[in-house]
Amino acid sequence: MTPFDTANISDPFIKKNKITPSCHGQLNELSFAIKDNIDVANEITGYGSPGWINTHPKPVVNAICLEQLLNAGGTCHGKTKSDELAYSLIGVNSFYGTPLNPKAPDRVPGGSSSGSASAVAGELVDFAIGTDTGGSIRIPAGNCGVWGYRPSHGAISVSGVLALAPSFDTVGIIAQTGKILKKVMGVLLAENDSESNTDSSVCFVEDIFQMSDRQILDKITPSLNKISRFHKVQTLKLAEMTDPHVNCNWLFEQLGFLLSTEIWNTFGAWIKNETPKLSPGVEYNLHNYAESANRKDIQSSLYSKKSFQNKMNNFLCEGRILCFPTTVDLAPRLDDITPDFLAGDYIPRAMGVNAISSLSCAPQITIPVAKVSGVPVGLSFIAGFGQDMRLIRFCNQLNNQLKN
Repeated sequence: MTPFDTANISDPFIKKNKITPSCHGQLNELSFAIKDNIDVANEITGYGSPGWINTHPKPVVNAICLEQLLNAGGTCHGKTKSDELAYSLIGVNSFYGTPLNPKAPDRVPGGSSSGSASAVAGELVDFAIGTDTGGSIRIPAGNCGVWGYRPSHGAISVSGVLALAPSFDTVGIIAQTGKILKKVMGVLLAENDSESNTDSSVCFVEDIFQMSDRQILDKITPSLNKISRFHKVQTLKLAEMTDPHVNCNWLFEQLGFLLSTEIWNTFGAWIKNETPKLSPGVEYNLHNYAESANRKDIQSSLYSKKSFQNKMNNFLCEGRILCFPTTVDLAPRLDDITPDFLAGDYIPRAMGVNAISSLSCAPQITIPVAKVSGVPVGLSFIAGFGQDMRLIRFCNQLNNQLKN
């Protein structure tokens, strides 16, 4: 099969338009960008898709998350590119090009918040807002060597944010540093942070370490040793935390099915009524996964999701924090992105790892810890539902420990 046009490496911005802050606040002098599925008043929200642009009106108000950032003193520098309809984890867009991965220029940035990660990693902005449904903040942040955060589900407003799969959609943050991330989290979570004890026990997720690329394991081992020195640690399989049948493949199957059913609810009528122009890859996925998902299985999958969510959060509520590689494979090379590659096991492996947070509704933060021949590698941490600020305090403390 013919490779995709990944030679079209592009600027991370779909549109540069400076929006000055509404007033002074805790984000004074910080610059940011927003993903092109988040509303700016009187501008088309493009969703990485010319077909979407041609069939939707301009919003009349800003998304709530954008208003929060402007009211806190942040300056918006524009909109960043996204995978088409935010329906990928790779970062390649057939219409608008592939945003550069500044830390590994021969590799994909990851998606779908590709432009957001690229802009932050390239130091064009201090932080960027994107969305994360099945890994779309965490994977590009890991690939581009920056901090990435998916919140507890429902903790940050998605009003004015285009839907993909509403039960899983979140507004997330990509930032240059943990200090910046903490400031932005405080604004979007509408929380006054109170410094409290960040002592936590760390649980290494054995399943994920076992399936990770050997080069990744070799490079993160010094960090894992330091974590063991500073914190009480244990190593467990997912089945020991939740149910005997749970592993990363099961998580991928559950998340993939539930995402597919919701995605067809989101796009089905638009596809059938407007017949928009779509790239071949997105069109194939919409019809062969989203439209064809057997909806008779929804109820049993929802029972399984609820059981996993409850048991994982019960495990985490006692002060535990999960730790594992953000991605089990290095960011793919641009030249490797072919239809055959996309039909392989890269996406199932990536989604299976990221499904822990997506299915449990718990917050996850990825931090850059190493490089493999120049390619960034991240470590991820998950705390219990609603423990977002506790998690960022822990990650900032740990980051300082890892530097010593």
